[in-house]
Amino acid sequence: MQRRPIHRGGILSAGYDRDRRILEIEFDTHRVMQYQGVGREIAERFLTSASPLSHFRDEIEGEYTAVEAGSQSAKASAGGKKKKSIDELKRLFGE
Repeated sequence: MQRRPIHRGGILSAGYDRDRRILEIEFDTHRVMQYQGVGREIAERFLTSASPLSHFRDEIEGEYTAVEAGSQSAKASAGGKKKKSIDELKRLFGE
């Protein structure tokens, strides 16, 4: 899903999938949450709001099922750990 930059009120980016009715929000902590069942009008009002955090708290938070999609920093560190583990195994057992 394509997210567009927001950079206001603790929200870095957000995007909406009309077919699946999912609103995806990346917070300033780099945590990415998906809110399921969000209607197009609610999503558009959020995405164009001058105060997205207030709109999120009033219209979305607690009203829709939220699923954590991950975080950008967690994904990056997980990739680094995997590479390190493979390198350690190669060092122990050879190529």
